[in-house]
Amino acid sequence: MKNTFSVVIPTKNRPKELAKVVDSILTQTCLPEQLIIIDQSSQDNVFSEKLSKPAAKKNVTLDYIHDETISGLVQAKAVSLKYNCCDYISFFDDDIVLEKNYIENINYIIKKNPYIMGLNGKILNYPKVSLFKSFIYRVAHIGLFKDNRISSQLKSSNICGLIQLNVLSGGLSTWNKSVFDKVQFDLYNNFHAYEDQEFSIRVKKYLSNEFYLVPNAKLYHNHSSINRSSLIKKYKGDILEVFLIYKKNKDVKMAKISLVVLLIGLFFNAIVLSISLKNIRVLNYFFKGFLNGIKSQPRYE
Repeated sequence: MKNTFSVVIPTKNRPKELAKVVDSILTQTCLPEQLIIIDQSSQDNVFSEKLSKPAAKKNVTLDYIHDETISGLVQAKAVSLKYNCCDYISFFDDDIVLEKNYIENINYIIKKNPYIMGLNGKILNYPKVSLFKSFIYRVAHIGLFKDNRISSQLKSSNICGLIQLNVLSGGLSTWNKSVFDKVQFDLYNNFHAYEDQEFSIRVKKYLSNEFYLVPNAKLYHNHSSINRSSLIKKYKGDILEVFLIYKKNKDVKMAKISLVVLLIGLFFNAIVLSISLKNIRVLNYFFKGFLNGIKSQPRYE
């Protein structure tokens, strides 16, 4: 039986980037059946009319939802599920460009391994990371926060086999739709930087640990500067999110140790950033986030 695919793109005020990612989707060797765009843009950046004809020409169903009241990435993803009609859902950031056989290679892996819950592709322009930084990242991310995405992305792109992941990167993830029958997106705690880790933890907790990177499914992630918080200011929110994840998962083995180790790693990173950016405010935001995190209580409804 043929697997069907929907592609979901949350977007906000990035019409040029949106045009590029949609073009890369509509020129795939294996086309998705459905394209769902959740557009939070101001009215002058709405792009629906320019996309309807190309999608129709390729026989791809287009659901273009423009709603400025949708707040953030997580809510946009949750809204998209109401429109999905397919077996597998791929969520892509709007500043991504796929190679032409991306979906074909994802589909190939799914047919051979139908038990897999979620997949990531290979980022061809993944930034270079020093061995030291990669080592520190691995040491800081243990237990509850274990995350091998950096080392997996940096492995040779010629690898044909699958690479098991602890966390799926939300902006380039493909999920079996059955996942969302059991695990819902967290709409109550304003996750952003750690939304993919928070969701992956709950999927692993209630379903399985079958997440993989597919080296032959290749893409570019161009990291548009539009709508991105400054590296300095976002640090406070990142620390708060780490505490919220811990407090939602206290029952996980080694959860408290995992939190302490990660906070030490993030503090070390804050020192390095303060030196490299010549701005002491990074440390200031770390401590503000730390205090907010201690006082925080997760919301569940």
